[in-house]
Amino acid sequence: MTVDDFAAVLLSRDLGLIGDGSYKNRVGQIGYRAVYSYSGRYYWYSVSGTETRFVPDEVATAITTSGRIIQRENPYLNRSGKLGFEATVRSGDHSFMLNSAPDPPGTRQ
Repeated sequence: MTVDDFAAVLLSRDLGLIGDGSYKNRVGQIGYRAVYSYSGRYYWYSVSGTETRFVPDEVATAITTSGRIIQRENPYLNRSGKLGFEATVRSGDHSFMLNSAPDPPGTRQ
């Protein structure tokens, strides 16, 4: 998977919202996070420095724009030992943290 593949999933009509909302990280910075399901996998993203809701097509546009900076883009093994994807993309005033895995975030199976 690549950042562009992730963006294509975000544009799918079959994307199902699992949950979303604002968060505060360990150092007190705010952000927005959303979790979706699509075709038997989970996709989630966090947007730094905002409490404003970012819908999937806005994220897809931001992470594919010509001015983006892909800071990392790689596969990983999740806590269940299953193959996932993670990336960080800087675009405009925000960093977009992207993840995908067969299990929802924060679960062990």
